Amino acid sequence: MDEKNNTDGGPAEPGESEAGLDALRRDVEEADQALVDILARRLALVDRIAARKSESASTIRDRERERVVLARAEARAFERGLSAPLVRKILEDVIAHSVSRQSAAVSGAPAPEGIVRVAFQGVAYAYSHLAARKYLAAGNLAGKFQGHRSFRAVTAALRSGEAHLAFLPIENTTAGSINQVYDLLRTEELAIVGEEVWKVDHCLAGPADVPLSSIRKVLSHPQGLEQCSQFLQSLPQAEPVPYFDTAEALASVAAAADPSQAAIGPPEAAQAHGLHVLRRGIADQEENWTRFVALAREPVRYDPRVSCKTSIVLTTRHERGALLRCLHVLSDHGLQLTKLESRPRPGRPWEYMFFVDFDGNLADESVAAGLDELKSEALYVKVLGSYPAKAEPVDIAASSGAPFPLSASPAPPSTSTPEPPPVSPSPRTRTPRAYKLVSRDARSEDTRVRVGDLLVGGEGFTVMAGPCAVESREQVEAAARGVRAHGAHVLRGGVFKPRTSPYAFQGLGYAGLDLLAAAGRANGMPIVTEVLSPEQVRTVAEKADLLQVGARNMQNFELLRELGRVDRPVLLKRGPSSTIEEWLFAAEYILAQGNGQVILCERGIRTFETATRNTLDLSAVPVLRERTHLPVLIDPSHGTGHRAYIAPMAWAARAAGAHGLLIEVHPDPPKALSDGEQSLTPQEFGELMRGLETVGRPAFQAG
Repeated sequence: MDEKNNTDGGPAEPGESEAGLDALRRDVEEADQALVDILARRLALVDRIAARKSESASTIRDRERERVVLARAEARAFERGLSAPLVRKILEDVIAHSVSRQSAAVSGAPAPEGIVRVAFQGVAYAYSHLAARKYLAAGNLAGKFQGHRSFRAVTAALRSGEAHLAFLPIENTTAGSINQVYDLLRTEELAIVGEEVWKVDHCLAGPADVPLSSIRKVLSHPQGLEQCSQFLQSLPQAEPVPYFDTAEALASVAAAADPSQAAIGPPEAAQAHGLHVLRRGIADQEENWTRFVALAREPVRYDPRVSCKTSIVLTTRHERGALLRCLHVLSDHGLQLTKLESRPRPGRPWEYMFFVDFDGNLADESVAAGLDELKSEALYVKVLGSYPAKAEPVDIAASSGAPFPLSASPAPPSTSTPEPPPVSPSPRTRTPRAYKLVSRDARSEDTRVRVGDLLVGGEGFTVMAGPCAVESREQVEAAARGVRAHGAHVLRGGVFKPRTSPYAFQGLGYAGLDLLAAAGRANGMPIVTEVLSPEQVRTVAEKADLLQVGARNMQNFELLRELGRVDRPVLLKRGPSSTIEEWLFAAEYILAQGNGQVILCERGIRTFETATRNTLDLSAVPVLRERTHLPVLIDPSHGTGHRAYIAPMAWAARAAGAHGLLIEVHPDPPKALSDGEQSLTPQEFGELMRGLETVGRPAFQAG
């Protein structure tokens, strides 16, 4: 009877039923292993393809072929009675992983030796940790992961050498951009070398499989609570508790072992801590993705065949249509925008900077040419990195046959540097093209540089005045009051003093900077002071509105490069033995790094004449006005070295077409610790300023 029942499909003994289920489970496991083996075989083929591509000029990604492959897979899935969307999603992930492996193989980037140390914010199994593991796996790299409490601690670990990479979230499809990370990218000299995307799959997990009605507390990161707000509203008896990190919230619930507590976080973290997943997919929006960036101390240059994204920070000029002109530069070079976001500019109320992502590899000539042109059009450009793209815009072409639009009339992609328009040289002088960013060829209009609330350049005339050196609180405050009363616009004062004699007064350093900044605030004046080394630049830039490069440092190229990396205006003095061409080349160093906020200052050159400290070269003004769009100031104090000659030379400078003056003023020149013989008293400065009112400036036309 039992045999017949079993043969005919009747009820079986419990032991026999369990045995059959176990056999089916073993078959499923074998199928899973077969899937893994097939995936390994596919990736081995991908590696062979990458090796072939590295020896040829073949492109890494063929999107048309990918569309054909995916369409065939969906059709095959339909024939076999499978879910076509599921098969497509699996194959899309496999293709993305394969592209990452190929990009890493042909990138030309140095391969890390041994285990890669990766710093991230949070604890093990946090979303940052999970995404970092995915990122390394795509490059077939082994990693050691270090969790930190804050984003700043993560970048500190990278800068110190404790980590090879820093891995940080930069934006989320529901919460938007993560401003703290963008601020770190703006201020720190780190480079984006890669990106990863991770689908946020929030779940509710607890130490026991209990009804949801018994939950009294729900722990999670504030963003996790916010992104699951609708689900939490369905649990009115449960109190949301903000926690440092989603994964740590799950760990805390596991440690408490209180069935009335639960946490929201990644299912992977719940499983790792032995928790029961009470509900999956609880986010308000199903499509919840976070984009992460991998940061390194130095940028990586990827092979031109690798499809890359480039990220920059952009500060536009203070002119109507400035942003539009910058965007046209990108469009004209065939660079497709994928992100444009404005952020308030620190220390500049109602001014904004822009974070821009566009498709393009810096190794491509058209991208390099576009960025060069952009540096001419913008005031400040900082390249955050060029790296293989993974987070991509929706591909409208797959459904409509039309390209993803950048603008109403996108420019076609370019593979070579566009030919510059023909330029007619001036009949009086030929502008060397080597300093292409500072020349009139790059920009015909005058550049105006904002210093505090002032615009230096154009039709304005700016006077910067104050003591050669900050000596004491009383001295700098008296000087500030004196120059302000007579119409000065900017307070000058040296806090680091390069002196010919090692025994002369060297300045008060950072303590003097605090005194200068306080005097400027008290009198409503921006401040300018000199920096002597690259190490001083960022610290001084936090308090000074204008950073001065003294004559001795005009060709300190490391200092110039560092000044080019900060979003602060620079006053560049001419070296005492430098030609105008050498001076413009020095300015080019700053602009080439992305900082177009440069003001030139003529302070006299060394000649055989001994009647004055230097020979003030006022003829440099019309020459510079013709050759460059940058503002030009005159320093008659150093140019003459004698108090009696300063005012006549200042008036002559205005008549020659200068945009302003740099004047040394001291409350008591005979007692000055530095350059007292060339410092005016406040009363003498007042006479100079009154004389300026009677001097007209010549009309100047570029070229």
